[in-house]
Order: sequence, then C-alpha cells, then structure tokens
Amino acid sequence: MEDEIDLRKYVDVLIRQWKWIVGLAIVSGLAAFIVSSLIAPTYEATALVVVTRSRYQLQFDPRIETVAQPQQAYRAYPELALSDDLVLQVMERLGGELNTDERDLESFRMRLSARAGADPTLVRLAATGTDPNQAQAIVNAWAALYVAYANELYQQQSNSVTFFEAQVAEASQELEKAEQALIDFQARNPINVVEAQLESKQMALSDYLAADRTISLIIQDARSLQQQLAQQDDNAPVTLADELAALYLQVDALNAQASVPIQLQIGGSGSLASRTVSEQVALLDALINALQDKAIEIRREIDALEPEILELQEAQQAAQVELDGLTRIRDVADDTYSTLARKLDEVNVAAQDESGEVRLASQAAVPTDPVSPRKALNTVFGGLLGLMVGIAAAFVIDARQSAAEKSPALTRPAQAS
Repeated sequence: MEDEIDLRKYVDVLIRQWKWIVGLAIVSGLAAFIVSSLIAPTYEATALVVVTRSRYQLQFDPRIETVAQPQQAYRAYPELALSDDLVLQVMERLGGELNTDERDLESFRMRLSARAGADPTLVRLAATGTDPNQAQAIVNAWAALYVAYANELYQQQSNSVTFFEAQVAEASQELEKAEQALIDFQARNPINVVEAQLESKQMALSDYLAADRTISLIIQDARSLQQQLAQQDDNAPVTLADELAALYLQVDALNAQASVPIQLQIGGSGSLASRTVSEQVALLDALINALQDKAIEIRREIDALEPEILELQEAQQAAQVELDGLTRIRDVADDTYSTLARKLDEVNVAAQDESGEVRLASQAAVPTDPVSPRKALNTVFGGLLGLMVGIAAAFVIDARQSAAEKSPALTRPAQAS
C-alpha cells in the first residue's frame, strides 16, 4: 500500500492550475485558427480515367497474332501518368495559364497525383491549386493527354500502320523481282525441248532394246532349226515344215523394227520345197550372220544413246531445279506479301477506332470546397496541443510555487533565534 501512487495530488495540481491549462489550450487553438485563416485555400479537382477491355480483336491472318496486354499492365498506369514526357505535354498545353514560378517540372509535378481506384482498371487523376478554375483546367488537360498518350503507347496504332506499310512496300518489291525472274526464266526455259528430245531418245533406245531382244530370239530359233537339219541328209530335199519354219524366221527378221535395215538374201526361184537340206542350212547361216551384224550395229546405237540420254536428263533436272527454286521464291514472296497486306488492312481498320482501351470516364468539375487548410481540424489539433502544453506547464508552475512557499517557512526560525 505504501507503493501506491496517490493521484489526488496530481488532480489537485490540475485543479489549482486550471487557468493555465485552459488558457494555453484556448490560445493555441485560436492561433491555429488564425494561421489557417491566413493561409490561402487549396482546391483539388479530380478526373477519372478507365482502362477498358476490347470487345473484339481483329485477326485477318492467324500467322501474325495481336498479343493482348496482361492485367499486370494496370499497375503501370498510375505511374505512367506522372512521367516526365506527359507532364511536360500538360505544361505545354496549359501554356500561359501557368505562372512563371509554376513552370518548373518538379514543382508542377508536386501539384499532381495519380492513384488506382478500388478497381485496378480505374485511375484517379487529381490536381491541386489555389485557383479552383485553374485546378480544373489542369486536371482536364492532363486527363485528355493521358488518354491519348496511354492508347498510343500500348496500342501503337500509328506506328503499326507506318511499320506495316513499309513492310508491305518491301514485300511488293520482292514479289515483283521474283515474278520477273520467273518470267525471264520462262523466256529461255529448255524443259519442254529437253523433254521432247529425251522422250525421242528413250523411245529409240526402247526400240533398239526390243529389236536386240527379238534378234537374239530369232538367232536362237535359227540355230535350233539348223540342229534339226544337221540330222538329215545334206542332198535330201528339205521338208515343207522346215521350209516354212525357215520362212517364218525370215519374216520375223524382216519385221524387227530398227533404224538399221537388215539385208537378207532370199531366193526367189523354185518351188517352196525345192531346196536341199544343205541349201537350207546355208540360208540359215546367212540369216544368222545378217542378224548378228544387225545386233552389233544395234548395240553401237545403244551405247551411243546412253550418254546422250544421261546428258539430257541432267539438263532437264538442272532446268527443273532452277524452275522449282524460282517458283518457290515467288510463292514465298507472294505469301509474305499477302500476309502483310492482310495485316495492314487489319491495322488500318483498328486505327479507325479512335476510342482506344484507355478512356476518359469523368471530367473534373470546378471544386467548391478547399481541401486545405482545414480550419476546424487545425483548431482542434491546436487546442489539443495547447492543452498538453498547459498540463505540463501546470506541473512546472505548481512545483515552483510549492518551492517558493517552503523557502520562507525555513528562513523564519533562523531569524527568530
């Protein structure tokens, strides 16, 4: 109980010195009110800007896709509003409406504030000033320039049009070059001529190979017939069947199609079966020799045709490769030009939409109530400050008074003695 704090003595001090406490609170509150009254009032004008989402997205060609801005970009809009470039544009727009001391970039920026609303798509722009009309003019000019600045920065419609116009012009020139190169090649295109020559050579080779095969078979049949006749008497007359077989071999030899004619000596006198076996054998020998000579000539022609065909095939393939390359270049150039042309049309259509994604939601009206100084609030704070100072002063004054009262009481007994 001895350590308990006795609050009665503090309350007694406050009661005894209440005049100081009340007086300082009143004086401090009154001083705050007077100072607040002497300060020029500051007004704040506010405009609202909203970032909307596109209701449609043009896509004439899926190969060049327009990339949508992510939602994280919303956080950059308030900071973007206070960029040096935009603030300088606002100062240039206002021009003579600003005083000389207000044309400093940092000083002017201190009068502006930009912050996001409860929804990140909403940006609140505010401008302060002692003149409410000037504050309204500043924030409205700032909001209009900010909408145009943000739309141009994020959508870049004018830059996109210029870029794609240059790309389309370049692609058109490349397409013209590719088409002209293809036209020049067609003026000297040897493919059809080479193909005709190659087809003719291949047909001749095919005929020669067929004739060589036919002659080989006729020679085999002739030798088989000779073997049959060798078993008979040389002076005996040849049978009708053997005579007809020999005749058929001669006819087949004559029908063999080749460019080199076969010279055969066929007797024209006597009846069909008037020859002897020896004469028939001699006739077959002559036929075989003629066919062998013919086979040798055919193989020479085949050997001569092979390099010519290979040369023509090489020329044909080289011309075809050149044609394919020029055609491929033309197709790529045409596809590039068509793609860029469609994208340019898309950008031109999008550029006609002047509203953009960033739009002015609300212009600022002329503010009627100043935001500072707040006289009532300053007076209350001044009074509270004076009250606290008065309480501290009350304890100091009371302590001095108590000390002064005790000093005479200590000196009186000494004087009496």
